[in-house]
Amino acid sequence: MHSSAHGDPRRPICDCVAGGRRLELAVRELIRRDDGRQVRRYCLARMPHDGTLHQAGCPFHETDARRSGRSGYQQGVIRELPDGRLRIAIAGGLEVRQPAPEPVAAQGAEPANGAARPRQARMSLLGLLHLLWEEGGLNAWSPEDRRRRTWWPTVRGALDDAAAGIIAGREALSNVFATVGYRDADGPHLFAKVARQCGQTRRIVLVGLVNQITRYQPQVADGQPPRPPRLRVVFDGVRNYGLYVSAPVEAERRLARSFPWAWKALGQDPRDRAIRVVAVVAARIQPTRSGTHFTAWADGIALMETAPSLVPVASFHELRVLQALQHEGRRFRKPLRYDAERQVVHPDFELLDTVDPRGTPMEVFGRDDEDYAARAAEKQQYYDAVYGIRGWWSWDATRADHWPPFPPASQLAARSTK
Repeated sequence: MHSSAHGDPRRPICDCVAGGRRLELAVRELIRRDDGRQVRRYCLARMPHDGTLHQAGCPFHETDARRSGRSGYQQGVIRELPDGRLRIAIAGGLEVRQPAPEPVAAQGAEPANGAARPRQARMSLLGLLHLLWEEGGLNAWSPEDRRRRTWWPTVRGALDDAAAGIIAGREALSNVFATVGYRDADGPHLFAKVARQCGQTRRIVLVGLVNQITRYQPQVADGQPPRPPRLRVVFDGVRNYGLYVSAPVEAERRLARSFPWAWKALGQDPRDRAIRVVAVVAARIQPTRSGTHFTAWADGIALMETAPSLVPVASFHELRVLQALQHEGRRFRKPLRYDAERQVVHPDFELLDTVDPRGTPMEVFGRDDEDYAARAAEKQQYYDAVYGIRGWWSWDATRADHWPPFPPASQLAARSTK
């Protein structure tokens, strides 16, 4: 997009219609530092507060916070700015004053006695990872994504654009954000620039697929007492980045408790894993004496399970449904939980190619204990009231080995995939 479109009073127009008018779009200016210079890029973005007015299948659509994990935050934790960017309040911050609290400690913990957890006043690293994935469109799927998701530079580009639209503290998240991935010729160069920009004053935020997280014993000089063991976080493709990421060994127990499925997968041979594991790491980073490599000390780690296509999933039953939807060439989205407690009405998937412009909710019920069954009944009542008895889809995996047929795609959507 040309820079002349930025600031032009004649705004681009989307095909979506609300209130009898086609919705306007904004031209967003993205600024990133490169060798001390400011580099500007421009892209289309939805107008502030118009996101929920766009149809569910539109790339500018934003899920209603009432049906999203974003509703689990106090007002102001995620705030939309006049230019369309998002300002967030993140736990621990990114400035290095003291070691940040380990964000993985409370993830996955349930409120005592079934009580609802109060809305959170800060976003955790897991919430930030969900925000990046959602703003980058990586929680959505269409048949055209099949090849793009296998090429890491495309994924990195989506995450970089998402980070440029997020303000954390006093600056754009993109100033401290980098990805690590395979077969990305530009990735190591971009990572090194961000790492040097962070210096000793800011934490770097790293995102990538994880190959393994293992214990190791730090080396000491002869005659010195042994040092406590540490964890090493190994991203896919990390050798090309000259990056060595360490974490306190105490994080091992917290990660295993908070992300049991991901942790179990990381203990398997990569060729045997049904899922892929994405990590976000907030770390203090510094170059080695040679200046060609970097060492990072992780103050916080969060993990996220995804299908091989990088669409997040929360259970093996969800994974089966997701792969079936992909096989049938459907368009859908995985709403993300962020840091919300589990009482939020939150569909497992939303079909984006049906006749309902809001999207069609999909629920996968995978347990049969009493508390879960009561919660499932509440969800059914909600969906029946909002979408109608036939306006949503569900599969009770405890009663049937195979799911019922999916709601049909609209004729327009079916033609667009041919």
